[in-house]
Amino acid sequence: MGEQTFPKNERLLSRPQFKRVMDLGRKQRVDKLCLLFFLPNNMDRKRLGIIASKKVGNAVERNRAKRKIREVFRRNKDRFVTGVDVVVVSGKPMVNTRFGDIERTILSQLPRP
Repeated sequence: MGEQTFPKNERLLSRPQFKRVMDLGRKQRVDKLCLLFFLPNNMDRKRLGIIASKKVGNAVERNRAKRKIREVFRRNKDRFVTGVDVVVVSGKPMVNTRFGDIERTILSQLPRP
């Protein structure tokens, strides 16, 4: 199953990192749930960045959406391509969608290793 943690070295932390992935990366819409951006990072690890704007809802709803996305990444690290930065921009429906549906939908849109 692999390690199921989400350490700091697997996160995109700064605005320039997010901007680089979103400007240069490949964009993919996942229904109305979210947008995915992928960009090779020339490292030996995969990194995740999450964006949930105020359009998603209040702070509780934004945090719930981000928590679901982090959990998908944490549980399924082995399915993500190594050496790729991924930015997920949450959509409003993410808040009320069941976790299993979110997980299945996002994983079906990932590039294959």
